[in-house]
Amino acid sequence: MFYKHPKFVLDEKSKRIFDENGKELRLTGNAYRLLAFLCKNKSANLTEIGTFLDWAKDYNENHIRQYRYKINTIIGEDVIEYKNGVYSLMGDVKELKEMKRNTDLLHSNDVELKENMKKSKNVEFTIIPAIISIVLLLLTFLDWPYGYYTFLRFIITGTVVYYAFYLYAMDKWQGFWFWGLVVTGILFNPIVPVYLGNKAIWGVIDVVVAIFFVGLIIKFKRK
Repeated sequence: MFYKHPKFVLDEKSKRIFDENGKELRLTGNAYRLLAFLCKNKSANLTEIGTFLDWAKDYNENHIRQYRYKINTIIGEDVIEYKNGVYSLMGDVKELKEMKRNTDLLHSNDVELKENMKKSKNVEFTIIPAIISIVLLLLTFLDWPYGYYTFLRFIITGTVVYYAFYLYAMDKWQGFWFWGLVVTGILFNPIVPVYLGNKAIWGVIDVVVAIFFVGLIIKFKRK
């Protein structure tokens, strides 16, 4: 059975709740049970609610107020009101045996997948920028004119921007790889160059960044 409210949909079978946009809401425990109970009964007093939740436990007004507050907070609207000792569900609730998946109820995984597809449909992962950067970084062990290192900064920065945008589009910007790219971009940026004054230090950095790009390829290359 589904209970369709203007602000949410409650799936009694799976014990899941969705907002009006189809996003799953994290409502569990007695708060969920209270909402499900009111969807069926529309209103109830403390005794009726306490009996439903657990007749052996002594529920008081403070317990129910906490559940009510949690429900209203998670849904984002005041859907349960308290008046004259009675808790009531505000708004009409329709009981449906089934719902059309694509119009009335979208599971959270489907919504998240569609959002990612929209953001990343024009962003494809390719190893070419990383391969070019790795080769250029390893070639720094040879003697080159100063212009080579300026050119290297532009290439590395471009590579970093590309992969950082890809990770952001895929909602993976909070992890190690994204912030590793940020640090690399700061070190190699050609706008405000970082001068460490020691070729040996830069040699170590070049090797570390090359290894980092290898790891990035292994981690995100699509099979």
